[in-house]
Amino acid sequence: MSSTSVSSLSKRTGSRISAFDTRQRYRSVGGAVSSALLVGISYYLGTRIGFAWTPAGQPNSTFWPPNAILLAALLLAPRTTWWSFILAVLPFHMLGQLETGVPVWTAVGWFITNSSEALIGAYCITRFSGSSKRFDSVRGVLIFVVFGVLFAPLATSFLDAAAVVLTGWGRDLWPLGMERFWTNALAELTIVPAIVLGGARGIPWIRGTSRARLCEAVLLAIGTALVAFLVFGFDGWSATSTPALLYVPLPLLLWSAVRFGLGGLSVSVLSTALISSWYTIHGRAPFPDASIVQNVVSLQILFCTVVVPLMFLSAVMTEARRTQESLRRMSASLIEAQEQERHRIARELHDDLGQELALAKVALDALREESDDTFRARLTEVSDQLAAISTTAREISHGLYPTQLEYLGLPKAVKKLCDEMQRGKNISIYFTMDNLPDQLEPSTSLSLYRIAQEALHNIITHSQAKNVQVELAANREEVLLRISDDGMGFDLSREVAGLGLASMRERVQAIGGSIDISSSSKSGTQIEVRVPLSRDDVPSAA
Repeated sequence: MSSTSVSSLSKRTGSRISAFDTRQRYRSVGGAVSSALLVGISYYLGTRIGFAWTPAGQPNSTFWPPNAILLAALLLAPRTTWWSFILAVLPFHMLGQLETGVPVWTAVGWFITNSSEALIGAYCITRFSGSSKRFDSVRGVLIFVVFGVLFAPLATSFLDAAAVVLTGWGRDLWPLGMERFWTNALAELTIVPAIVLGGARGIPWIRGTSRARLCEAVLLAIGTALVAFLVFGFDGWSATSTPALLYVPLPLLLWSAVRFGLGGLSVSVLSTALISSWYTIHGRAPFPDASIVQNVVSLQILFCTVVVPLMFLSAVMTEARRTQESLRRMSASLIEAQEQERHRIARELHDDLGQELALAKVALDALREESDDTFRARLTEVSDQLAAISTTAREISHGLYPTQLEYLGLPKAVKKLCDEMQRGKNISIYFTMDNLPDQLEPSTSLSLYRIAQEALHNIITHSQAKNVQVELAANREEVLLRISDDGMGFDLSREVAGLGLASMRERVQAIGGSIDISSSSKSGTQIEVRVPLSRDDVPSAA
C-alpha cells in the first residue's frame, strides 16, 4: 500500500472517530439537559402539590415535596451535575411561587433554603454512605435519617421561617420553624427513598417479579388508600370519634416494610400522609380539641415516629436476606465443587480403572485359551471376578455422576433411576410427569435428581415400603418434585442425621427452592420440593 493510501485511510479513520466522539458528546449533553429538565418539572409539580396541601391563611404547607424531590435527584446523580439541577430548578421554583401570590423576596429566600437543604443532605449522605447500600443497610438508613431527615431540615427550616417573617408573609419564628421542620422531615422520609429506590430498581423489579407479587403490591396499595380514607375521611367511622383508629394503618405499613422493603414502606406512608393531611386541612380533625395547625403537627410527628423504626426494621431484614443469599451462594459453590469432584472421580473410574480392568480381562481370556483344563477353570473364575469388579466400578461411576441426566434430561434420568432402584427388590416405584419443560437450569436438574436419588435410597433402606410414587410437574413459575411412600415413616422431631435430609435441604436452599417433609410413624412419608422455574425468582437481597 502506498503512503498516499495510508494517509488517506488514516484521515478517514480519524474523521470517523471524531464524528463518533462528537455524537457521544451530544448524547451526553442531551441526557444531562433532559435530566435537569425532568428534575425542574418534578420540582414544579411538587410545589403545586405543596401549595394544594397548605391550609387557608397559613404560611406553611402540611406536606412540602420539592425539597425531597431535589434531594432524591441529587442522590441519583454524580456531584459534577448537581449545579445543573440547581439551575434548572430556579425558574420552575419562581414560577410555582409567584403564580400563587408569594412575594418575590420570600420566593427567593425559599429557593435558597430549599436548595441548601437538598445540597446539605445530599453532600452528607454521599460523603458517609456508599451508593450501593444507601438504603439497604442499617448504617445507610441511619445516615439518611441523621443527615437527610434531621440535620439538613433543622439547619434550613428556621432560615426558611426567617425569610417568611422578614418579608411579612408570617410571624412567630419559632412555631413557624418547628412546623416547617416536621413538614420537611416527613417529606424527606417518604419521598426520597421512594424516588431513589424506584429510579434505581423500579423497572427491573416490575419486569422480574412474579404476577402474584405484583397482585400483592396492588392489593396493598388499594388497602392502604382505603384504610386511610376510612380512618381520616369517613364521617360515620373516623379518628375524630375514636382516636384509637389512628393505629389501624400500622399493620399495612408493617406489611409493606416486611414484604416490599423501604421503597414499599415509603410509598405506603406517603399515600397515608397525603390522604390524612388533606382531610385534616379540610376540617376533619383527628384530634377534635386541637387547631388545624396542631392537628397537622401531631399527625406529622406520629408518622415520623412510626416510619423511622419501620425503616430500620426493613434495613435489618434486608441485611438478613443479604446474609442468607450469601450463605446460599456459598452452599451452592460447595455443592458445585462436590459435584465436580464426583465427576472427576467418576471419569477416572470409568476411563482409567475400567479400561485397565477390561485389558486385564482380555489378557486373562487369552491366557485361558493356552492353558490346561485345571488352570483354565481358575483363570475363568478370576476373569469373572474381574468382570464383576468392572461392572461395580461402572455402577459406582454412574452413581457418582449421572451421565444420563446430561444426555437424556431430567424426566428420563429420574425414570431410569426409578427402574434401577426397584430392580431385584420387593418394591414398586411409579413415576409420573406432567407439563415439564424441555430445558431446565443444569443446577436445578442436578439438584432434583440428587434429591430423588437420596430419597429413594432412604426409602429402600429404612422405610420398608411396598409402593412409592414419584411425581415431576411444573407450572409457569415452579417445578414440583413429590415423592411419597407407604412405609413405616418416622418422627420428624427426632430426625436422624444419617437419613440425608440435611443434604436435601442444603441442595434445595442452594437453588432458591423450598422443601416440605411430612411423616409419622406407620403412616408413610411424603417429600415435596418446589423450585423456581426461572432464576429471576430466586429470593435475593434486592
